[in-house]
Amino acid sequence: FFGFAMFRSLAIVLALSTIVTAKDVTLLVIEKLNAGRKGPPYDNTVIVMNLAEDAKLIDVMNKAQSEGTFSFDYTMHIQWGAYITTVNGLYADSTAKQYWQIMGGPRMKPTQFGASSYVPADHEKVIFRLVTWDREPCPDPTDDFDNLL
Repeated sequence: FFGFAMFRSLAIVLALSTIVTAKDVTLLVIEKLNAGRKGPPYDNTVIVMNLAEDAKLIDVMNKAQSEGTFSFDYTMHIQWGAYITTVNGLYADSTAKQYWQIMGGPRMKPTQFGASSYVPADHEKVIFRLVTWDREPCPDPTDDFDNLL
């Protein structure tokens, strides 16, 4: 009887573990200032796997950093959360009006939320792109779908 109960408990645990879903997110980095593009080449591509379904972007970044495939630093703002200051050792100099733009979603547009609030979807690609806020990056020639509207 003990063997059957143990087997049944193990079967329940295995069944429940397959119900828990996980997601994968790809982090892409474009280091060239005001590159204006969303496509390759990327200076870094990192696939972060087996994340909780509700993982925020900051969780994705922390996991990649703990795995040694991505590095970042940030300052915490009380109202807006984590403000990304450095990606893979490249500092966005705010005195030169530089910042790390975060782009994602199905149309690969700037996110409306920061890293501590944005929840990427399963298999989503998220771009970190170094830009200045005093000028709009050059238009991306692969962004033709915007001209269809």
